[in-house]
Amino acid sequence: MRKLGLLLGAVALLFARGASAEGVVRRALVIAHNGSDDPSLPDLRFADDDGVLWAETLQRLGVETTLLVDADASTRAGGRPVLAGARPPTPDEVKREVARLRAASLADDELGRQTDVLVIYVGHGNTDEAGRAYFTLAGGRLDKASLYSDVVDPLGADYVHVIVDACRASGVVGSRGGGTDAAVLAELRGMLAREQLATRPTVGALFAESDDGETHEWSRIRAGVFSHVARSGLMGAADINGDGRVEYSELGAFVSASLQAVKGLPARLTIHAFAPLAEPRRPLVGPAPKGPSLTLPSGFEHSRISVEDADGRRLADVRRAEDQYVLLRLPERDVYWVRTPNAEARITLAELSTGVVNMSSRELQERGPAEEALRRGLFAVPLDKGFYEQYVAAAGLVPVDLGRAFPPAEGGSLPHLVLRSPKTTGWDLGLTALRAPLGLSTFALGPSVGWRNEFAPFLYYGVRGTYALTPVARDGFRLHRATVQGLVGTEGLYRAPLFLEAGAGWGMLGVTKGALRMGDPVMLTTHAAAGVTATVAGLRLRLAATLSADRVTLDGDDHWDRSYGLELALRR
Repeated sequence: MRKLGLLLGAVALLFARGASAEGVVRRALVIAHNGSDDPSLPDLRFADDDGVLWAETLQRLGVETTLLVDADASTRAGGRPVLAGARPPTPDEVKREVARLRAASLADDELGRQTDVLVIYVGHGNTDEAGRAYFTLAGGRLDKASLYSDVVDPLGADYVHVIVDACRASGVVGSRGGGTDAAVLAELRGMLAREQLATRPTVGALFAESDDGETHEWSRIRAGVFSHVARSGLMGAADINGDGRVEYSELGAFVSASLQAVKGLPARLTIHAFAPLAEPRRPLVGPAPKGPSLTLPSGFEHSRISVEDADGRRLADVRRAEDQYVLLRLPERDVYWVRTPNAEARITLAELSTGVVNMSSRELQERGPAEEALRRGLFAVPLDKGFYEQYVAAAGLVPVDLGRAFPPAEGGSLPHLVLRSPKTTGWDLGLTALRAPLGLSTFALGPSVGWRNEFAPFLYYGVRGTYALTPVARDGFRLHRATVQGLVGTEGLYRAPLFLEAGAGWGMLGVTKGALRMGDPVMLTTHAAAGVTATVAGLRLRLAATLSADRVTLDGDDHWDRSYGLELALRR
């Protein structure tokens, strides 16, 4: 009986481990420090802000997070809840938190749960007199030896993911470099980083390095550029196959694409992504719990989107291909600002239940060459399937399954926001071609003008005027038709670039032959149209199939004169 009990227990443990594969317990240690122990290096401005945003982002993604940060006055003034439990980034606090994480991981292991720990460092990286690289802590240092012996190895987790945003990151995450040429040194360090991690097959790393060993902060987003891009990717911008998980190949490709077009900075950032060798497709984060989310549907006309909070902190950015579905999972705020290069929307948490956000026009101003370089270049390249496949092949990473259907299953994370284009409001000028009135075997051609205004999601009203004549006379007769109609319609339903409208109003039908003039100056006219909207070469176009019916009096009898045609209009 005892042997049977042991056997059943082992089988149950195996089943528990298999069942928990998708329910991995994820924890994170975020270390952020502005200061430097080198008098020649000025303090950083936004490492503490990055630490706060990292903690908020990971918590939103379902990761139990501890924050070690010495926030400055401006960061404390923000009153973010994660700062209430924050502790200073000292060596003692790091060791204390590692011990707590180890105990939690061992307890989960006894229960058959898989555990992952993310270690995030944001701050100064430097080298000592012997050329050994280290990260700066408050009152101490974290070099390569102590990073692995005091932090990574003792965690006791099934997998550890290290993300670093610091100067000279690869000298610590990877292995020692050599040589004097900065570009050669960076390349060598990148190769040695993979070699260093090869001795720890359950550890992965993601970090950025520039030709001169420096990383960059940007005052406009009040964050480090690499940290901001990486967080955006983890929120869902990097999830190219839409399965709700973000893997190393996806995050590495997204960061690489987002930074590729940045020109005009002193040095270019190079991305290093090394997945754990024991499980190359181990995700850094998994399906997120319920919370505020922003949906960018396939067919949404804007490719560049940023999200800020009411204090101006940039939460996420994404550059997407036109046919790409993206679901961003956002840290909780009372108010969000969603912006594109020419449109914006203010959104409150209370508005989440509506499920739809309408964009309105905005103006964009650029200030200075550095601002212009980052504004134009950052997120200029979308992470589409072509870029992803090229990146994975070059980086030697294991790709995700791209055969997945969209949208992803959220596991109860709704409600979430659906981002929509600016309202269907404005003028359009078009050209109509239709079968000639009164059953003549020819056609009529002429201009049209319309105005439409959205009054509810996917619904609009408006007015439309047309004039058409038969360009070729029949037996010397030419027909003239003019209409003015009120409209109601729907557009963008089910996230499709389609519209359907109907209208009715006043029309006039005339016949001319030489000096002869006759016609019906007061007739009832109706209109129906169905079509598609698209942006071609920067022009917003509207193509419709139309059906009209005019109540005309002919030889003393009233009857409906029907006509079908096409209309192509330029939208403003």
